[in-house]
Order: sequence, then C-alpha cells, then structure tokens
Amino acid sequence: MGDRSVSGAGSDAAGSPEAWAEAVVAGLDGAKDAERALADALRPAMSLKEEKAQRRAEAVRAAAMGLGAAGCASAAGVSERLLASWRAEDPVFDAALSAARSLAHVHDVVPDVATNPAVLRVALDAILSGVPFIEAGALVGVKRDTFYRLRRGNPQLGALFGAAQNLRRRSASPGRKRKAGLKGYRLVRLDAQELPRTDPDA
Repeated sequence: MGDRSVSGAGSDAAGSPEAWAEAVVAGLDGAKDAERALADALRPAMSLKEEKAQRRAEAVRAAAMGLGAAGCASAAGVSERLLASWRAEDPVFDAALSAARSLAHVHDVVPDVATNPAVLRVALDAILSGVPFIEAGALVGVKRDTFYRLRRGNPQLGALFGAAQNLRRRSASPGRKRKAGLKGYRLVRLDAQELPRTDPDA
C-alpha cells in the first residue's frame, strides 16, 4: 500500500473517504486470499521448513519497520510465544530480527501507524483476521487512548479501520469467528504415510 493511499489522496476519486476505504480494504483482503491460493497451489511441494522460512521472513520485514515482538508475530501470523521459541532455537533468526530492528533505529524508521504504510497494513490485516480494534493497536505499539484519537482525528484512518471492521463482520461466520479467537499457530502436517492406521480387527 503506497503513501498516497494512506494520505487519502485517492478518496476524492472514490467519491467519499468511506467508499475509498472500502475499496482499499477489499484490496488488502483480496491480496490475502490470493496469497493463500498461491500457497495452496504449492502445498504438495512446499515443506513445513519452507513455510516456516516464509513466516520468519515476514517477521524480519516487520522488525525492519520498527515493530516490536507483538507486531512481528502478527505479521508472521504466529503467536508471540512461538516467535520467542523460534528466536531461542535459531540464533541466526534471532540475529536477523535484532539486526532488522537496529536498521530501523539507525535510519529513524518509526513504527507509526499514522505515517508508516507497512505498519498500518499490519494493523488492518490484524483487524481483518478478527483481532479487536484496541488489540490491533497494541500489536503496533499504540496505546488505547492514542489509537482512538488517531481514529477520530484522521478521517482516512477512521474510514480504513471502520471498513476493516465492517468487512470482517460481513465475512466471518460464527465458526470462523471462533477460530479467529484461537490465537497461535502450529506448524503441523501429517503426510499420507504418517496418518495413523486403524486396526481392522478392533
């Protein structure tokens, strides 16, 4: 998502901030669907190791935007606990995350949801995944009162957050809502030869 989208420069073309925000958020959600479709297409050939590497790369990218552990975990689609275990078991990954955070610090990259499109996308993706508004703010390091002030004080941000919440409410069935509440991620797959066999004599 480019800076023009966040600044609201495209809202006039859509007729209103709300219509513009609906289009932007629908595009984000569509991109997530496309990524899932590509992963499903590669699923027979993609190993768990490769999937984990992809998620770790997303965490490093988030760290380069200045995000903390919660934001990096959210960007990778995993829990903070799993991210911490990855760091503990893999010194190279841990060093990469630390280096990315240092890069952000040296170049004055501020994880500001109001000025950094990548950080805003992490917050919007979290809302689209079922994370409550306030918790989405915490993921990107924004305090409760500040997050509410941003929403009220910036029409474009307010429209984007509202559009993300509306799309989530429209698209989530009761079953999907329950799944969204199950925070965490487990890299587990059973291949056909690993499936437990039933005893025909049982």
